[in-house]
Amino acid sequence: MPLNSFPDIDFRKLNPLVVDYCKANAQVRTFYEIEPSLHAIARYANERHFSSKEYDALHSVLLNQYAKLVSIRQVNDNIQAFADGDAICVSTGHQLCLFGGPAYFFYKIISTIKLAQNLQSLVPTKKVVPVFWLASEDHDREEINHTFQNGARIEWNTNQTGAVGRFTLNGFEDVFQRWLDSVHDEGLRKTLLEMWSRAMQVNAWSELTQSWVHECFGEWGLVVINPDDARLKQMFVPIVKRELLEGIAFSCVGRSNEMLVRHGYNVQVNPREINLFYLSPNSRVRIERAADTWHTTDMQRTWSESELMEEVDMHPENFSPNVLLRPLYQETILPNVAYVGGPGELAYWLQLNALFTECKMIMPALVLRDSAIILSQATGKRLSKLGLKASDLLSDKQELITALAGDKPDFSNEKKELVILFERLAERIGKVEPTLVATTMADAQRALAGIDQLQAKTWKAIKMKEEQKLTALEKIWEEIYPSNNWQERSQNILKETLANDKEMIRQLFNAFQPPKSTLVIIES
Repeated sequence: MPLNSFPDIDFRKLNPLVVDYCKANAQVRTFYEIEPSLHAIARYANERHFSSKEYDALHSVLLNQYAKLVSIRQVNDNIQAFADGDAICVSTGHQLCLFGGPAYFFYKIISTIKLAQNLQSLVPTKKVVPVFWLASEDHDREEINHTFQNGARIEWNTNQTGAVGRFTLNGFEDVFQRWLDSVHDEGLRKTLLEMWSRAMQVNAWSELTQSWVHECFGEWGLVVINPDDARLKQMFVPIVKRELLEGIAFSCVGRSNEMLVRHGYNVQVNPREINLFYLSPNSRVRIERAADTWHTTDMQRTWSESELMEEVDMHPENFSPNVLLRPLYQETILPNVAYVGGPGELAYWLQLNALFTECKMIMPALVLRDSAIILSQATGKRLSKLGLKASDLLSDKQELITALAGDKPDFSNEKKELVILFERLAERIGKVEPTLVATTMADAQRALAGIDQLQAKTWKAIKMKEEQKLTALEKIWEEIYPSNNWQERSQNILKETLANDKEMIRQLFNAFQPPKSTLVIIES
């Protein structure tokens, strides 16, 4: 697998706030606590407090969630480290997308595991555990029910509602079989069938996702946690109560947003007055306040203050944080020191430092995930035939067209000469008959338009002459930038990651070097 690496931030069109964060721009410094460097993260790791009670609760939940999963020694050791009270973690998280969804799902996990490995030598008295957070309480079915494989959309048509992690697997087996039928390598097909047959023995979508991610990355010690758990939610009760009674996120994030706007940045997420949902078996509905009462937006539930506080105490699992409170929930239940995310995630985390301070918590270091472009063997051959390098794929498309077909013809000098000629003609004609000046200049405009047409026809002729090269470039471009988007944002690579004894995963582990974000181009 030939591989090329480049500094990610130099090529991707990132949110300006994230770019300035990665470049340590001084005006962004107030929006985070821990610098995204190994030594800064290590210093925080040695100071990170997590009580024995919290360790015990986390360990107990993980033992329960892993009871029916395939036993993998590296994962078992990491879960035991929570019981021993000497573990810290670096984490990432994602929605429970079909077969993992877009490729960056996998890149986030690989970046997180590699960051844990890079950090371990700097904190020898701690066990650094990579953790994957299942966004099991998300309720956006349309974002998780499909993926793209080789440009084709694969979709799980389910009408279930509420938290997606609680979805049953009804109808999924048919989708899996269609996906499996597209695998032609018998060895890989057998591996996938065995892995997913075990995963489909469970009852809920979160359990299925936890199972296959565990088997895919367990040999590197990745711990996968489902936060939709009453015991974990009990740890978050104090912040839930403050949010319901005081609206802390609205005020703190609101102030941060005002500062970001003053610095010229766009705001990723705007807070609501209450940033919590109410979870029930088939729904996840926002909670709102009206004077001294609270209600769900569908008006199916209402509470007085005492009733609401009682339900929070008795059933904390019914209260679900939104995108702005979820990071605080995460840091409450995990001894986390760094979060690995994409540019969109880092942008909204950078809105939260004041909220963490208000809750007497420290926001973890934010690390931009690594990226990759996967080239098929056919595309690799096309590149070679065109005389292009892997780095050329990061160029502007028009620049590559010019390199292959030559410069686009430019007749602007000829047009200038024509204008001068007609101006002289108009001057001479005007001395004879002034009324013919307008006619002369109209003829000039028609002549200029004719030159434009000739220029377009000449460029078309050039491209036709180089049609074979440009057609090959179009095929390459569509693979790398499907629908003019980054490959990693649409194409699924689960089959590729498991092929050849997970060779691609190992290649990416070697290439990724977080916290420095890298863009890797790899030929499968």
